[in-house]
Amino acid sequence: MKYTRYLIMTAVLALLATRVFAQGADKYIINHFVNDPKVIEAHLVVTDVQGKGPIVSFQFYDNDGKLLGEGKELLQPYGKLNLDPGKYVKSVANGTIHISSKGGNVVAEYWQFYKNPNESWKNTTTVGQEAVGYSKLVCPHYVSDPDVEVYLVLANTDAQDVVVNVRFHDDSGREVGKARQLVKANGKTAIQPWNVIKSKATGVAFISTDGGKVTADYWQAEKAKSYQIATPVAGI
Repeated sequence: MKYTRYLIMTAVLALLATRVFAQGADKYIINHFVNDPKVIEAHLVVTDVQGKGPIVSFQFYDNDGKLLGEGKELLQPYGKLNLDPGKYVKSVANGTIHISSKGGNVVAEYWQFYKNPNESWKNTTTVGQEAVGYSKLVCPHYVSDPDVEVYLVLANTDAQDVVVNVRFHDDSGREVGKARQLVKANGKTAIQPWNVIKSKATGVAFISTDGGKVTADYWQAEKAKSYQIATPVAGI
């Protein structure tokens, strides 16, 4: 009996240890990046979470899924890479970054700073997401207002086109608008709630695909209040 309890406790401790150290993933996607050195200072930050020193590959795509540049870097154990997209992309562009790691899991972030001090209030960062993507997502908060700059960014994690449906509900649950967009393979699109709803509202956006998978971010900026935020949208 004691031996059985010992085996059970050993198994539980092993499971807990696995959960503690099972961080990150070997494939990540940054849903939005900008390469425009005159306007923005951009940083792609990739961190080794397992201490294995993996080799990390990057592919930079524009919004239509065209490959703009690619590269490969060695990541030191428990270290990080702080990379300028301009090292790999030689044109002014924006799009998505696909990250793959060989030999260990990583996590990724994207930071951008505006070089014009008058626009520094828009400095922000986003967290990368696992590139497995989702067929259903929920954005718990959106704003539809002509005075608030809002983008629901949808990124295609696959090498095949995907059709995405978005239903906007207000805070009381009433559907107030819907959109349907084609997202090119490896590309992205951005939906502005005001252009769909055409009236002031706040609420929840439900996202689904007609096959295929996507990841999403929600961006909101308001010049009058001098802020910009960017947050990942959850898969469900």
